[in-house]
Amino acid sequence: MPTTYNTTGTVSDVLIGTGVLYVAAKGTAFPAQDSSTATQWAANPSGWTDVGFSEDGWTLEYDKTFEDIMVAEEIDPIKSVKSAQEIRLTGTLAQASLTNIKEAFGGGTITENDTDFASGFDSLVPPATDGFTEKSLLLITEGPSGAIRHLQIPRAINVGAFSMAQQKAPQKVLLATEFKLLVPDATAASVGTTDGKKNIFRIVDNTNATTEGSVN
Repeated sequence: MPTTYNTTGTVSDVLIGTGVLYVAAKGTAFPAQDSSTATQWAANPSGWTDVGFSEDGWTLEYDKTFEDIMVAEEIDPIKSVKSAQEIRLTGTLAQASLTNIKEAFGGGTITENDTDFASGFDSLVPPATDGFTEKSLLLITEGPSGAIRHLQIPRAINVGAFSMAQQKAPQKVLLATEFKLLVPDATAASVGTTDGKKNIFRIVDNTNATTEGSVN
């Protein structure tokens, strides 16, 4: 008889849900990590803006480029070293507010009660050639065993192409975003260091908190 192999998988480590994406000005502090209570990471952290509904949630992409090291005595590489990497957080906004259109642009200026118009009109103009704005990002999701997981990104810029189609129902207005992660500079919030180099992002599971508002 064939041998039967049984896995001892952990159901609570199988994760679902889109999470909630927050954006903030670069340099905004990430929520405190005081482990003494189950509510230390508020669902609406100070200084951060919830972008609202998305089309298909959020995807962290990590592309690496490796170069093979060859020697005359071998036909196979003796080593492969990483020469470059590109990390992105991508997703599509489903709320077409002026604030979200600005995020999809990658910058710009919103003027509330614009004096070019009658009272009660707000306006948005796209960014100038050098007016693209770097941001900090915080994605709050469910983690293993009911923990709250934070993806902390201290410095990113939206490099995606802008498109905003107005279509008949049931199609809705969607705003694609493609945030490229950058090495934190002196003004970015710290997410620690590894081997003396600043971390470009950090994933933190708060096992003390099992509720933090809706993260699905």
